[in-house]
Amino acid sequence: MVYGSYAMIPVEIDPPSWRRETTTLEENNRALEENLDMIKEKREKARFREFATKQRAARRYNSRV
Repeated sequence: MVYGSYAMIPVEIDPPSWRRETTTLEENNRALEENLDMIKEKREKARFREFATKQRAARRYNSRV
């Protein structure tokens, strides 16, 4: 009992979503491969942003010294 009434169990537990119904294993594997190809580009962009941020911080620090 839950606060004076009986607990109800839903009829459908975990109904399938549209994505699970329409996506196939081949499409999923292709998408994973595309994401792996893009990782190199994202890492390169992140490395460049980190370098630029460190340069700005160094310039700001050195201008105060």
